[in-house]
Amino acid sequence: MKNLIILSMMLVTLLACSSQTITPDVGSLDLKVTIGPLCPVEPCNKTTDDIRKVYEAYTFTVKEAKTGKVVLEKTLAYNGTNGVLKSTDMSVGEYELDFTPKSFFTKQGFPRPFTIEKNKTTQLEIAIDTGIR
Repeated sequence: MKNLIILSMMLVTLLACSSQTITPDVGSLDLKVTIGPLCPVEPCNKTTDDIRKVYEAYTFTVKEAKTGKVVLEKTLAYNGTNGVLKSTDMSVGEYELDFTPKSFFTKQGFPRPFTIEKNKTTQLEIAIDTGIR
């Protein structure tokens, strides 16, 4: 009888533990990028397809700040107004954002450090100066 009671208690404990959901420590990153100027004078006569190609030429890399391990590498998507990069969930921690290609005007301030916090979205806005004048 004593063994049956112990076994029942173990079974109840096991079932209680298995019904708990474990939520990982994750957050997300939303990146908005503007690139310009695209023409030396206004109005700019570039087509939407030309502008999309400019944005898609940039690759953004996210690395863990401590180890330098690349955790995300994506090209920008153009939404008709800006370049955007929406990542999937990322582990909580310290990171660095960088991109290629760079111009003389965009070397400073990169890689840019940022933090991912649990259950929060980190929003970064980047302006890339092409140097076109």
